[in-house]
Amino acid sequence: MRCLLDKVTARHIMEGMLKLGEGRSATSVDLFALYFFQRAHSNNITLFILPQTYNLLKRLNHLSRYVVIIRRFLAATQVSYPARYFKRWARRLQEYGFTKEDAEVLALATFGTTPNGDILGMHIVATSDQPMINQWRACHGEIQKRLSSMQRNLEAPYCHVSLPTVERPELIGI
Repeated sequence: MRCLLDKVTARHIMEGMLKLGEGRSATSVDLFALYFFQRAHSNNITLFILPQTYNLLKRLNHLSRYVVIIRRFLAATQVSYPARYFKRWARRLQEYGFTKEDAEVLALATFGTTPNGDILGMHIVATSDQPMINQWRACHGEIQKRLSSMQRNLEAPYCHVSLPTVERPELIGI
């Protein structure tokens, strides 16, 4: 099982680790994200992050306050990179009312891969973005039809992609 963490979920996981590591109180959202992170790890769920999240963490990695949690987080995640058809699918998702950023997260969950191309797509997107979740649910049937139509003209392995489940970390049953 593969799960893509959007940037907000990744941030909440990192903030939860930092606050608890410093003996401060974490918010309930931070704790939910951190609990999901721990459950995913213990249930052998492979966690992926956006390239933008990775780049930001690499820029912060020199700050002594963050170095331990960044290393721990990066050791437990992989970066998902856009594969072929990512841009086309992101543009099409924007037609359903998703912001450019949300469409790119969803497109990466469908047409994302690793640097060596050994996987394609995610099963789950973990996000706290309720408007994105609501829009995904409202348009899921139409989006599935659009993807199915697109897949008829794609070569393998791209013709075998599937849409992810999009859910809040605390509601993902693993």
